[in-house]
Amino acid sequence: MAILGSGLAGTILGACLARNGVRVLLLDAGKHPRFAIGESTIPHMSMMLKLVGERYQVPEVKYLSNFELAQENVTRRGGIKRNFGYLYHREGLRQNSRETHQFPIPKILAAENHFFREDTDSFMLSVAKKYGVTVREQTKIVDVHVDEQGVDVIPEAGDPYRARYVVDASGFRSPLAQKFDLRQRPTRLRHHSRSLFTHMEGVLPYEATVPKRRHDTPPTPWSQGTLHHVFHGGWLWAIPFDNHPGAASTLCSVGLNLDPRLYPVPDCSPEEEFRQFIAKYPDMGNQFRNARPVRDWVRTGRLQYSSKQTVGYRWCLTSHAAGFVDPLYSRGLLNSLEIINALGWRLLDAIRDDDFDVERFAYVQQLEQGLLDFNDDLVASSYTSWEHFDLWDVCYRMWGIAQGMSVFESIRSYAEYRDTHDPAVLTRLERQAPEGTVSEYRPVHDMLRRVHESMREVRAGGADPATTAAELMADLREADFVPPVFGLNDPELRWTTTSPLKIMRTLWWAKHEAPKEVGDLTYEGLTFFLRKRLSRREYDLMAELKHTAAGWPVIGRPLRSLLAKG
Repeated sequence: MAILGSGLAGTILGACLARNGVRVLLLDAGKHPRFAIGESTIPHMSMMLKLVGERYQVPEVKYLSNFELAQENVTRRGGIKRNFGYLYHREGLRQNSRETHQFPIPKILAAENHFFREDTDSFMLSVAKKYGVTVREQTKIVDVHVDEQGVDVIPEAGDPYRARYVVDASGFRSPLAQKFDLRQRPTRLRHHSRSLFTHMEGVLPYEATVPKRRHDTPPTPWSQGTLHHVFHGGWLWAIPFDNHPGAASTLCSVGLNLDPRLYPVPDCSPEEEFRQFIAKYPDMGNQFRNARPVRDWVRTGRLQYSSKQTVGYRWCLTSHAAGFVDPLYSRGLLNSLEIINALGWRLLDAIRDDDFDVERFAYVQQLEQGLLDFNDDLVASSYTSWEHFDLWDVCYRMWGIAQGMSVFESIRSYAEYRDTHDPAVLTRLERQAPEGTVSEYRPVHDMLRRVHESMREVRAGGADPATTAAELMADLREADFVPPVFGLNDPELRWTTTSPLKIMRTLWWAKHEAPKEVGDLTYEGLTFFLRKRLSRREYDLMAELKHTAAGWPVIGRPLRSLLAKG
């Protein structure tokens, strides 16, 4: 079979199929190593990396699932992610330290990654080759012809390639989308944004640029995670690769995302636009006062696109070939892993049976379209909420609740599968995945729907932001599905923290007070994870200790030098 595109989606899928006996041809118009964005991981994605690696017997995929494994086995040039940080800004004013949120990665979980994609993508390409994938780089595909027996994949130069099936994981300029006129025009997606981005040196840790206030110090430094500067009509990301003691990089990924209806493209260079824009926000501009790009800026038009169909006879669009919303919430790589998990075994069965009937892959289309719509609602609502901090406060908290549930479900599913290797235990995960892997407890979905519908009303001018925010927060405070000890329904708490005591209290709540569906999910997710946390198959505990010790004042000095050298 043929796969178009050698990004992480294409190489992971190719490695999984080849490892299980399929002859795979991987085609790409470009060449590695190369620049790419999509650098920040999230816990749900990391659990899906573990699940895909285990299910398809490609242990190298698991190396990407936490910071220490990636540092020891993939590259030293990635960064560490210990939190999701959000700072709310108003034009012309200093950032109000009370208008902040931080979602720290719980310490019982391993730290997440800031992928230096040039290295991670090259690594996964080498893994695909190791398992027998044939790779053809600098091979631009200009057409495909599908018949009853297979697919002719036609390059710009040279002879066609014959395949039994083709998966297009290439991106916006998908050859299959062009061939079959699959793009929705206009897109059904309601969100609007454009982007400009690059890698920079000299980006200061945010906490070093603002006054230190004892009561406003978050659980982890802002620079130890993915920092989101949010404001009316957009957001700016800072994803550092130099934010840990053993860092072998001096770079930071930087991107500015704007609603083009409020901020049309100006008549200046992307660099000039970036500088002019951040100058409007004193604390944002201060963080980048010494920053300089190390590569050309990229400036896009509107990012959002969708496809009316993603599966056909002997072909499938996947990942960013199917559609794209916005990098907010770092769900792009997660969605790719969800699709790989669902598509891989279906392809193996179809190849074994020599039966590529479209109905066999109907769920994959449902999943792709569902994930796209879920992310569109999430991001569009967030952009709308940024016109009023209290609205954003509610959206952030609802996102945090949904994220926690998706993490618990992925942990529970992975743990059950690793214990049994019975695909039947993953049925629940597949059932929930198209709606963001959120609990099947209907009040959770009802609350999410109320948030999204309320943001639509605010956007249309039919609802007052302050009143809407107060009503939604009142609903959230009355909800019975929010673990009380983490403060996600308490507007006075701006960041969540975990501790052994809080975990024990949460387990008690799950057993005795929570609705059954939510209680079972929380209890099983937490206890399954705690049982696996010390497994040598899952985590490199010595590497974790080494990277922790590297931050200590005296003993850490030689370790820092050793880690940086690799």
